[in-house]
Amino acid sequence: MFKKVLACFLAALIVAIPAQVSAEELEGKVTSISLNQKAPYAGVLLDPVASSKMIIDRKFLRSEIELSLRKEMQQDLANKRLAFDLLKVEHDSLKKIHEQTLLLRDQQINDLNILLKEEMGNDYTEWWMFGGVTVGILLSVAVFYASVEVAK
Repeated sequence: MFKKVLACFLAALIVAIPAQVSAEELEGKVTSISLNQKAPYAGVLLDPVASSKMIIDRKFLRSEIELSLRKEMQQDLANKRLAFDLLKVEHDSLKKIHEQTLLLRDQQINDLNILLKEEMGNDYTEWWMFGGVTVGILLSVAVFYASVEVAK
């Protein structure tokens, strides 16, 4: 029983008192040396932390640039697709309007042809001309005959 109570007490302590963990950020040291100091040449010395930080920063810089370029390219591509899709929709709508306008024009032409045929359906122009010429000839002959008879 004592073991059970001790186990419960320790479990409660572990849960109640969180463990604190703190980490320090590693700072690398960069040292410059000149020609007369104890070094074979003038330059910059890096400790292992500073050198690894420079190497990793260079790798991450390349990845960041690649990601940035990829993001720009994807945004540009998305904008161009959007513009293309808008132009396609506009083209399709104009094409549909044009087709409907042509159908309306053809329908109006057919309606006007039907109206014209109805108006010109019973055209007796030739008969009127033939009758007028015949009456004119008969009248001319009658006037000539009458003038010859009057002259006798």
